[in-house]
Amino acid sequence: MATKGISTKDRLINTVSEMLDGSTPQHILVEEVLAASGVARGSLYHHFGDFPALIEATLVRRFIVGVDYSNAIITDITATSSTATEFFARMYEMSEDAQHPNRAHRRAERARELGMAHSNERFRALLSVEQERLTNTLVDAVEIAKEKGWIRKDLDSRAIAVFLQAYTLGRAVDDVAVTKVEPEAWNTLIRAVTAPLAN
Repeated sequence: MATKGISTKDRLINTVSEMLDGSTPQHILVEEVLAASGVARGSLYHHFGDFPALIEATLVRRFIVGVDYSNAIITDITATSSTATEFFARMYEMSEDAQHPNRAHRRAERARELGMAHSNERFRALLSVEQERLTNTLVDAVEIAKEKGWIRKDLDSRAIAVFLQAYTLGRAVDDVAVTKVEPEAWNTLIRAVTAPLAN
């Protein structure tokens, strides 16, 4: 990893992030991070206070990347769709990408993050800010679609936004199953369940 021009804090976060691509937080050791990053132990504690805080900051940084990516797509779909049919087709396309079997590692990481947030108040405080940002972008998209007459106005926009995220995370249940649901069967069910949202 190139380190020139990268702050010590970012170097530590980048190192842990690379390690998370092939491991889980509980299997990453402080000695390994220090060796891989070339950062001294004192610098790690200066920037983060303790090693778990570095892991938490890295998980939040990874989540931010996902939120920024999703928010850009959602905002574009909402701003540039000209009909309800186009809006829903593009939202389903985004959903199918999120449901894809090759995204199983991301769903597993997300499930771990939620579990950590329930038992770690410091991490929950960090993660909740970004979670709120993602949910609010979806709420805004739903509100715009309602104004255009594409989504039923009698349904709560925030409930819709949370539901749309929940069924993606729910795919993590199948990711660890012996007999898996075929992706097309899952996507067909999502279309059937969400079709009543349309006005």
